[in-house]
Amino acid sequence: MILRKSRFKRFKGWLLSFIIIDVITLLTRFVESLFSKDKKMLTLFFTEFNYADNTRYLLEYLISIPTEDFKVRILVKNDKLFEQILKLHPNITFYTNSIVGFKLFFRTKNIIISHGSDTSYFFPYFLDVKSKNIINLWHGIPLKRLSLQVKEIRQSKSRNRFQKFTSICASSTFEQFLLASCFDMHIDNVWITGTPRNDYLLHPNTELLSTHSYLENNVILYAPTWREYGERSSFFPFKDKDLTELNNFLITQDAYLLIRGHREEMERITGNYGQKSTYSRILPAHQEIFPDAQKLLAHVDVLVTDYSSIYLDFLLLDKPMIFIPYDLEEYQSYRGFLFEYNSHTPGPKISTQKEFIQNIELSLNNPSLYSVERLRVKNLFHTFQNGNSSKRILAKINELNS
Repeated sequence: MILRKSRFKRFKGWLLSFIIIDVITLLTRFVESLFSKDKKMLTLFFTEFNYADNTRYLLEYLISIPTEDFKVRILVKNDKLFEQILKLHPNITFYTNSIVGFKLFFRTKNIIISHGSDTSYFFPYFLDVKSKNIINLWHGIPLKRLSLQVKEIRQSKSRNRFQKFTSICASSTFEQFLLASCFDMHIDNVWITGTPRNDYLLHPNTELLSTHSYLENNVILYAPTWREYGERSSFFPFKDKDLTELNNFLITQDAYLLIRGHREEMERITGNYGQKSTYSRILPAHQEIFPDAQKLLAHVDVLVTDYSSIYLDFLLLDKPMIFIPYDLEEYQSYRGFLFEYNSHTPGPKISTQKEFIQNIELSLNNPSLYSVERLRVKNLFHTFQNGNSSKRILAKINELNS
């Protein structure tokens, strides 16, 4: 009886979803048909809270090489971010909830995004591949299952709830197949270009050193993944946890351990570490301090994580990494991976603070450890290792318009 009710509820949800989205699709296509599309207009749609990630780096590339091929425009969803970007690029930045933003959106033929696998994510707009070229730069090589590959998500949404893309960018043939399976795309529409944010990682500047001088010391970044299901991320999940001992060890190594969690965890991290903390070498590094992870990553000597795909970008720097997969079985049960975890994570797997300290010391004093394993995994995930991703993406967009 309970099973029948559950099936009816799911069917009812799917039915309503189909009706609502089908109506929105028809209305959108009607409104889109009222506007002539400008193929030379390239609009970068910022949907997140920070001026960061692939959309930012592609924009900066486009600004640095003025071209007659495209008229670059910026559309921003978050009001605070809009004010920030407007100061940087006043003549080409528009707010989504405005008449000029509305006109820009519907006149745009080529729109660039880096997030969003659900059609409702872009509200008040609806992105339709029948009306626009929707190019998704995405925001990281997938380690965890995404979209259609996550059982709970697949079962809770009707098929047309999933956002469709004209193209999505990948860093290798291996990733090309992973993304195609997650987003139900034809393999030819997954472009192997590399990602713009890694162009910066390979050719960084030193601007952060003026405001965060400790980055000139040995830097260990601790960045676990966000757990949208189950328990929150557990920092230092060790039975022998002793942060005073760890802090004293970091002093002997002239090192700082930076803690970076998800946006939802900023308050917890700030409350436990930082100015009010007695641990002078364990500092918060959340989004309000370092809005752009890539700029911070360029100064990191050792990366510590569990299942975050940040390590796949970090491979390009050939520096040590340490893994703390303390809840591996539980995490696999509700989210899962797109490939075998242990064979694709080139670094020690630790479970105690003693091991943590030992491996940090080894990593700082002998960074060539695991270099062979890192090279193997880097070559699997990165076809291009010299930058120029933005240039390749722009060439592919030009092909769409030809």
